[in-house]
Amino acid sequence: MSALLQVEQLRSGYGPIDALHDVSLTVNEGEIVTIIGANGAGKTSTLMTINGVVKTRTGSVTFNGKNLSNTPTHEI
Repeated sequence: MSALLQVEQLRSGYGPIDALHDVSLTVNEGEIVTIIGANGAGKTSTLMTINGVVKTRTGSVTFNGKNLSNTPTHEI
């Protein structure tokens, strides 16, 4: 089974504040994955970074073999 979504050592944030520190996850084809955690844990920041709304500072987001880290949000 191949990885459909691969997030590796993702770091992003707002202004000078880092909201995510080295987040990694893999979603294989056919899987359903959830992100859970307390308020302020980074769930929304993770999804917004994967979707390109919040820019990646370090790390990478790959979907179906294509690196999305520098792809405009409307193309993701």
